[in-house]
Amino acid sequence: MSLSLIEERLRDRDKKVLYVLVGVMMILIAGLREPGSTPDSETYEEMYNGTYNEVLQDITEPSFTFISFVLNSMSLGVNALFLTYALISVTIHMAALWKFSKLPFMTLTIYVSFFYMMHDMVQIRCSVASGLFIWAMYFYNQRKKLYTFYCILAGILFHYSAATGFVIFLLDFKIRRWEKIAMYLLIPVGIVAYSHLDISSFIPESIGGEKLIAYRKLKDMGLDEEQGGYPLKYHLVIWLNFVVFYAALFYEKYLSEKSNYMVLAIKVQAVGFCCLFFLNGVTMILSSRLNSYFSVASILLWTSATYLFAPLQVGKIINSVINFIRFITSMLFFALSLYFQ
Repeated sequence: MSLSLIEERLRDRDKKVLYVLVGVMMILIAGLREPGSTPDSETYEEMYNGTYNEVLQDITEPSFTFISFVLNSMSLGVNALFLTYALISVTIHMAALWKFSKLPFMTLTIYVSFFYMMHDMVQIRCSVASGLFIWAMYFYNQRKKLYTFYCILAGILFHYSAATGFVIFLLDFKIRRWEKIAMYLLIPVGIVAYSHLDISSFIPESIGGEKLIAYRKLKDMGLDEEQGGYPLKYHLVIWLNFVVFYAALFYEKYLSEKSNYMVLAIKVQAVGFCCLFFLNGVTMILSSRLNSYFSVASILLWTSATYLFAPLQVGKIINSVINFIRFITSMLFFALSLYFQ
């Protein structure tokens, strides 16, 4: 956060060195944490040691099985698994964010304040998939659709839900009048649907396959809410994302002059909200995981929101305060999750 306030004064070489050093620290923190110190870490230890239940086994990607096999064959503990995933994920995220942003340390602060906490410290398989999706957004914005396809395909190897990322090919780079109206209505309509709509009966088993069936089993076992995270009414981070989404939508033309990825980020975030609202009746795990997957676009929206204030330093300070609140909220989520597990 401190570096983000002075990054324009840093020489390019110093900025790159500091950026890499912060990345190394993030990899070590995520990779060397004790099992049980963060949510899901003990579950991953069981998965790594092959002592997890059959439902989790059904939804475990081959990449996790392969990495675990290789590390186990070298008689390494579970921290080798954490370190491997952190090395892959943090590197992918930081390289992509450097490409996207003219304010890399501000963007990094936004990433650290929630997504690093949620993905790299908890949902380690999803963390790699979400990093690859940021790269998919980058290439799609560059009109390099083949590279976009490869990034999403690679993400599927780490988390099956990344297959939903192919929806990006349905998005264009214009926001038409009817689309803007629909997106303004998305959140109020979605909040109603969140509690009252269940579309699972309309989803064929061929769509989602074993993954959807496994999530349904978790719901029937009463593990849906435990695995799905905090419900919407308590999730301050999502409510903050609602605010920045409306701000980006309202100032879309101005922000597009500052960031050429703005329209794509808005539309991807809208897709995330649709998953959150309309799939919650199917399973809370699915809706929250897909929302977090697509909501990596909010990192770009929050970065661009800095330009809504003049001078720029004011925008940085306001964004930093929000990042600090988001970070403390993430820590509170961790504490409560560990306390009640």
